[in-house]
Amino acid sequence: MIEKMVMLDIEKVDPPLDVFRDSIDPDKVRELAESVRSQGLYEPILVRPLDGRFEIVFGHRRWLAHRLLGEIKIKTIIREMSDQEVVEARAVENDQREDLNPIERAKTYRRMRDKFGLSNRQIAQKMGRSPGAVDKYLHLLEIPEEFQEVVARKKLTMAVAICLNQIEDPEFKTFYFTSAVENGVTLEVAEAWVNDWRKSKAGIAYADQGGRGAGVVFQESLPIYQPCVCCLGPVELPKLRMIYVCLECELQVRGALKPK
Repeated sequence: MIEKMVMLDIEKVDPPLDVFRDSIDPDKVRELAESVRSQGLYEPILVRPLDGRFEIVFGHRRWLAHRLLGEIKIKTIIREMSDQEVVEARAVENDQREDLNPIERAKTYRRMRDKFGLSNRQIAQKMGRSPGAVDKYLHLLEIPEEFQEVVARKKLTMAVAICLNQIEDPEFKTFYFTSAVENGVTLEVAEAWVNDWRKSKAGIAYADQGGRGAGVVFQESLPIYQPCVCCLGPVELPKLRMIYVCLECELQVRGALKPK
């Protein structure tokens, strides 16, 4: 692999074309800029030649920090790399970061699978993970997008999110996901919710078939109740409606609904 280290004009360097991270914290960039200002850049960035310019492979934040400082040159390693080599190198480098959230890691694996046709087993070998772990991360991208953000912020565990995603009914799924986020449920509770939903679904399917037939095991549909946040009375799950209010408004609503 041919490479060389040079002080490269910063204006000849372009940011990564295929960004692996969902966002870069500007505060982290400012902190890094102060470090570079006082101590210099110890680790050069890695770039590859591309269409007469240079694309960053590693070191996007270091490049941003230099631009923030108004630097005109940056210590750089130039290496010839194919598209697949770049994607795999970035994937391995990012996968080792402790601050990489589960959704970013899942998107990295999906990119390797979709862009280069790698199997889950091949991805696992390159990442130093088990095929089962790669499977779990990819399953995260099947949950509703609004809850992927919750998993990314680690307000909901991977195991609970994957478990609740087995619920096929969108209304029930949204309700249970929201309840899990608000109450911080365990995997055991999530599994119980999924089992309750399956029992309810089996009862509805039985009713739709017109009654008990020969050889059919009867599964009674049991209603599932949750407390209303305003009156605190029990309500069947399909009749509940989700609204989002701040704590102050919730207290006002509860106070207004108290019996005189």
